[in-house]
Amino acid sequence: MKKIYSFILAMFAVLSVSATDYYLTGDFNGWKPDAMQFTEATDGSYEVTVTDLYGAVKILVGGTWGSENEYGAVVDGDSVLLGNSYALQQAGKNLKIGKPGFGYKNAKLKLVISEEVFTLTFVSGEEYDRTALPTTYQIIGAFTNNWSTSDAIQFEDVEGVLTAVVPDLNGTFKIISNRSYDEQWGTNWETGAGLEFNVPYVLGAKGDNEPANLGFANPFAGYTNAKLTLNVGEDGTMTLTLVDGEFAKMEADWHIPGTALGWSCEETQRFSPVAGQENTYEILVPEFGADFKLVYGNWALEFGATDSIKWELNKEYTCTFKGGNIHAIDDEAIFIDCIITLTVNYETAEVKFMIVSEGSGINDVKADEKATATKIIENGQVLIIKDGVRYNMMGVKVE
Repeated sequence: MKKIYSFILAMFAVLSVSATDYYLTGDFNGWKPDAMQFTEATDGSYEVTVTDLYGAVKILVGGTWGSENEYGAVVDGDSVLLGNSYALQQAGKNLKIGKPGFGYKNAKLKLVISEEVFTLTFVSGEEYDRTALPTTYQIIGAFTNNWSTSDAIQFEDVEGVLTAVVPDLNGTFKIISNRSYDEQWGTNWETGAGLEFNVPYVLGAKGDNEPANLGFANPFAGYTNAKLTLNVGEDGTMTLTLVDGEFAKMEADWHIPGTALGWSCEETQRFSPVAGQENTYEILVPEFGADFKLVYGNWALEFGATDSIKWELNKEYTCTFKGGNIHAIDDEAIFIDCIITLTVNYETAEVKFMIVSEGSGINDVKADEKATATKIIENGQVLIIKDGVRYNMMGVKVE
């Protein structure tokens, strides 16, 4: 019986290894992580054929992002030419495909994994000069399938004017060309201002660093059926104007990604509206500490800190749009059973938060010394019961 059990375990181990999936992602498909899967060949290698391959790529294990799953270039700017192979680096940089400015029709790539070394070979493809193609411009953002280049909305020539209509323009966005991030335009480098209705806006171009995503002067603003025009000057100046559309406040959920909860916008990081308190939100976090940001939508709008903000318990702070990570005054402390309250003035774009620990005033609130406490709501007030004694949220005993 033991031998049979061992055999079954060994069989499942083999199946587990062979069940690993590998995906190709890059400029060609808008960096979708799980849309282009390699298939296993008879010799144990993996192959994929792409109809139109160009720009930069990476290999993703399991089709998910994360440094441990990403394989790319050893040095930023490295490329693999047609007919050549490249030993990939885990947590590597973007790897360029072929010669600069060229694309490849029906491109075939081969992935060989040996002793944990990933080797990518550019087997074949029909080369063409992408620089000879007419330049096209697109607007891209979270509203276009989460920044996917393939779904970016293209500017079309309407009576001599480059024009695009976005059904629901909100959050932040950029202008790109030829459905690639090689060229991109966003927030003006000098002014740092946002886009206003019917006011021409001179965009900032990609330089040594990417330009910041562009948003509205009021970041919570949104427009349905937004009509935009793009003027491309002879000197390369790009001017964007919102000429028509119906104003509508961007509707989204608030999240608190960070060190404690993970840097994503999942359900566990989502605030809930507070009943009876307009534009007020709360989240209860079992353990909290270190750095975070406040995010509206799926990273559509980010609110963070000026250099001076270092949060403490029981103090209210005002956030800055596009600010940095909000640091704890004690990066090592982990606080238990925290209620984080968020208040928002959408007209002035003022965002404030306060963090209260249910252990505050009851015991030391560090996680390694936490005591059992029960949270209840009584007459609309949050109370903590510990050892039969009732406390309010500030740790004051309630008779």
